[in-house]
Amino acid sequence: MLSPTVCSPGAEASAVALAAVVRELRALSLALGDAALTARSLDHATGWRARAAEAFHDKAARWAGDVSGLTCQLETVIFEAQCAGERALLWAEGCW
Repeated sequence: MLSPTVCSPGAEASAVALAAVVRELRALSLALGDAALTARSLDHATGWRARAAEAFHDKAARWAGDVSGLTCQLETVIFEAQCAGERALLWAEGCW
């Protein structure tokens, strides 16, 4: 727990920077979600039965799964950045 006398002069700037990081990471998360959706739709839209098409289906499905996994990890990073920003704001409040 933070003491009310705790003060970090650069904390407010850190909080602002972390808020910007969170905004950018959220945009990246949306883009990754769109990329996974596109990969899945390409996989489903391709109805060919040739060997090359089956290989494409498999790779597109794996890639979509990998991208979805990255999105989950990114959400954890976003959460941690939000927590760090909130802590920085608390430290900045101690300076007033």
